[in-house]
Amino acid sequence: MNTRDANTQVSKKNDTLIWISLLVFGIVGIAVGKFFKPAPMAEAYVAVTTHARVLAEVVGSEVAAVDGKPATPATRVWVESDDPQLRAGTLRIVEGVEPIVWDERSKLGAKNARDAMAAAGVKAEELSQPINPTGLSKEEFEKRESARLAELTELEKTRIVPSLRDSLGIWFAALLTLGILSFLVRDNPFYKIAESILIGVSAAYWMLVAYWSTLVPDLFAKLAPDLVRATMLPSLQVSEHPSRDFVLALIPLSLALMLLWRLAPRGGWIAVWPLAVVIGTFAGMRLTASIEADFMAQIAATMQPVVVLKSDPVLGDVGLGDVASNTPSVSLDIGGTLLAIFGVVGVVTVLVYFFFSLEQKGVVGKTARVGVWYLMITFGAAFGLTVMGRITLLAERFSFLFYDWLGL
Repeated sequence: MNTRDANTQVSKKNDTLIWISLLVFGIVGIAVGKFFKPAPMAEAYVAVTTHARVLAEVVGSEVAAVDGKPATPATRVWVESDDPQLRAGTLRIVEGVEPIVWDERSKLGAKNARDAMAAAGVKAEELSQPINPTGLSKEEFEKRESARLAELTELEKTRIVPSLRDSLGIWFAALLTLGILSFLVRDNPFYKIAESILIGVSAAYWMLVAYWSTLVPDLFAKLAPDLVRATMLPSLQVSEHPSRDFVLALIPLSLALMLLWRLAPRGGWIAVWPLAVVIGTFAGMRLTASIEADFMAQIAATMQPVVVLKSDPVLGDVGLGDVASNTPSVSLDIGGTLLAIFGVVGVVTVLVYFFFSLEQKGVVGKTARVGVWYLMITFGAAFGLTVMGRITLLAERFSFLFYDWLGL
């Protein structure tokens, strides 16, 4: 057996011991956590709110036939089943039309769901008791009773129930998270599967976002507005210049078809032209935006007064006619002045460091060295901010595993 085979066997043995150790410590950790704080694993709840809309008519909006003019029916609108206008009598329900009923689901954490269910139970028990009419007039009693019933109806609209779909989703997300973290041990099939799912789902998500936010409103709606309004976007506004929009939409459609020519076995050079148009247009737009947002903003930020003054508030009671006493006093802002000087020194020294026409010796070299310190501090702060952002994401993943998945 050569040295390479021996090292391979030792590596496989070490990997096996690592996986066995992780499995043992994981089981022990879960058991200890359940013993000290028992809670269902991967428990998920949803708050289901039932909504219902009914077709109603505006009372008094109908117009009878007069002098040969046809009668106008009453205005009809869809409103919530408990709309105040129905109780007030300004709207009446149209008979023979079925109401529209649907459920709105919102995800809840296990702890929040249990707390919400307990609070809803206490509230429902309080509202189930009728109002004591002692000492109340008939109008006050009816008003309070109506408010109690309305609040009880609103409370009964929402119910919190366990969600099998969300519980399976927690399991799926936890296994994918562990698959990504398994790369810390070594490259393995679990990590590759999780990575492929992440990339594929991200690509599909952004493809759908681009389809509904770009293709449908900016291309399809210009080419066939009536079809898009009937099938995809009922709220699409009617354009004032449909013919002009149709002609202009043919330009990006032609470029898109030319770009897809890359998939053809011949004529791939045709896809170069739309690609050049896209890159050139995007570069031109980003150039002007970068000049205004970055370059000019940075120049304007350096054009600040070196000596910063601050206005002190007027103390004491001052009469309205005492104009001189109303004038606030001005003093030197030491902190702002030091910060301004620090910024000027940083700009000058960094520019000297990047001024390569002079040899960096003597005063120029020392000034450039100060600029290097400014650059290192800036790069370090930026790197630290990036690391803190990644640590925040890692902490969120651990929080998900410990609380949402394990229920610890």
